[in-house]
Amino acid sequence: MNFWITYYLADYVSLNSTQERAFERNLDIALVMHRNKELPKFHRLIDELQADLAKPLSFNQIRGYYLKFTEAGKESTSVLSKPFAAMIQSLSASQINELNQNVEKKIEQVIAKRKKLSPKDKIVIRRDKLQDAARGWIGSLSNKQKAILLELTEYQVEMEPIFFSIWRDFLRDWQELIKNRDNPDFESKLNVLLQQLIAFENASVQLDVNVYLTRRFDVLRRLNHTLSSKQTHYLNSRLVDMRKDTAMLINEK
Repeated sequence: MNFWITYYLADYVSLNSTQERAFERNLDIALVMHRNKELPKFHRLIDELQADLAKPLSFNQIRGYYLKFTEAGKESTSVLSKPFAAMIQSLSASQINELNQNVEKKIEQVIAKRKKLSPKDKIVIRRDKLQDAARGWIGSLSNKQKAILLELTEYQVEMEPIFFSIWRDFLRDWQELIKNRDNPDFESKLNVLLQQLIAFENASVQLDVNVYLTRRFDVLRRLNHTLSSKQTHYLNSRLVDMRKDTAMLINEK
């Protein structure tokens, strides 16, 4: 992450050598804190999930794991937002303008690309991505499982205008926040904004998001109940690998 975060950041803003060194130093400190404090939470959650997957999960269990992993993600954000806040506060007016333009450009490019697609094309593209993701977790898919995933595909395409509004609200709040980057509470407000994005929280459309999440939990519950013993073994082996990788990172010096 210390390499790729810096690498991708260059797509958004051009840092001078002093700013780049300071960001890399602060990021290294944050990543050490993340390994020591946050990664053990994910390790425990994966271990807990493996134990529960011995039997098909209930709706409430799936919802519970979504909330647990989301909360862990928010807590990780609290650690990793620190170097970003310090970096943003070091930027000049021209760098801030470059950063804002690139963030807006990335969002609008995605929206414009999706708007050019027909509803049928959107379904096909999203269906294929979901099926590929599912195969990565459970191996080959049955026709029944493909049909269940198609439901989720249709839900997600239906929700596209809501997703776009969330991104545009984020962009508005981001640009407003950046204007006040010299305020003492900038870091805490940036952290809140990033946590809201990660947690899919948006007051203006929260009812729609909650309905979507409920439908998604039900789809995942039904998909989980269709798993064969071979697919369950495949899923468990993936989780074992993730747990081992996480443990290796926790113990990295």
